[in-house]
Amino acid sequence: MAKKAKKGNGKVKAKAKGETPDLDALRKPVLDADAGLTKAETEAKAFLDKALALILTARGQYREAAALYREACRKAGVECEFESTRSANVSPNVTFIVERVDEGIRVMVKGNPESEEIIPLAALKASIRKAAQAFTEKHIGPRER
Repeated sequence: MAKKAKKGNGKVKAKAKGETPDLDALRKPVLDADAGLTKAETEAKAFLDKALALILTARGQYREAAALYREACRKAGVECEFESTRSANVSPNVTFIVERVDEGIRVMVKGNPESEEIIPLAALKASIRKAAQAFTEKHIGPRER
């Protein structure tokens, strides 16, 4: 069985039937809450700006220290455990030459004429992604490498 909702929240008492509520009494808590919200948003933004500045400073110090250490490792001929993470797993850029023909799509890795292949339209209609992955794995190498 559903419970009946209580009328009002108990803070502002209802007036007799037909009378209008005191709008000034209801407006003041809204204005106070709005001012509190604005103040909280301003403080949060200031904290966020300060945190981001701390992160940027620490990141810059890390990069400087790591660059000096990597250079020293290179001169000593020792493998560095702080190699730059981004360039370590990025494959070289590859450009494809693509041409539409009657049988399907002619694809070739630019600069590698041996890789020329015609992908049939049926394979493309089944799954373009699978056809593209099969071509790149065959002519460029597996994705993991």
